[in-house]
Amino acid sequence: MSADANSQSDVETVVETVVEVQKLLNKIGEFVLHRELDFEVRAGEVMTLVGGSGSGKTQLVRVILGLKRPSAGLVRVFGVGWDDPSYARVRAARERMGMLFQNGALYSAFTVYQNVAFPLRERGGLDEEAIRAIVYAKLAQVELEPKHADLLPASLSGGMVKRVALARALALSPELLILDEPTAGLDPDRSDAFVRLIKRMRSEYRFAVLMVTHDLDTLHDLSDRVSVLADQHIIASGSIDEVRSVPHRFIENFFGGERGRRAFTAA
Repeated sequence: MSADANSQSDVETVVETVVEVQKLLNKIGEFVLHRELDFEVRAGEVMTLVGGSGSGKTQLVRVILGLKRPSAGLVRVFGVGWDDPSYARVRAARERMGMLFQNGALYSAFTVYQNVAFPLRERGGLDEEAIRAIVYAKLAQVELEPKHADLLPASLSGGMVKRVALARALALSPELLILDEPTAGLDPDRSDAFVRLIKRMRSEYRFAVLMVTHDLDTLHDLSDRVSVLADQHIIASGSIDEVRSVPHRFIENFFGGERGRRAFTAA
């Protein structure tokens, strides 16, 4: 093989890292939550983060979002650290992310339209006609109709709240979507429908996903890779089969129980 062919092969195998965490030390007061934690999300993949109650999954997501400053370690999103002195670079990186909170976190006094329009108005640079076009396009993407735009969150079903929250998270066409327990509180049919929606949108737009979930069916249906948070750091990361084979009590209990056997037997 020629040198040029080797170079081309190297280029093709380069994997872009969307989220990069190295040697993270994360504390709450004097309590050490994470130590020597390494974690990454690659472009275009669904990375699922799992861990027991109190393992610090939410706190890790807060660090990745830049909402919490770690005690030590490197955290970069799209190659930008949240301590970067350039406000423009930090703002640009933030605008490449979308966040779907567990309970939707819709503004209760805002209509559906106003909730989805909110990040567009915050970013600025668009007139109302452009905002309206984007809002209705995003609602259509999550299978909601124009008639839903004037509703308040209190009048929405749980499944509709999730869809509106997803439309808002996607308003800026992010390259990284963070999902916090995306199917929590949904009945099985609505949960399956929401998973199908995420799958369809990923196939169309190829954004990366960082998902936190304890639901094994959702994990099985969506994940490309899984990382397990326990003992203050990531103890395993890889495909579902690779992670399931790691000898650790949490992994054995999480994947090897009745729910785990039911979710993965068909696979």
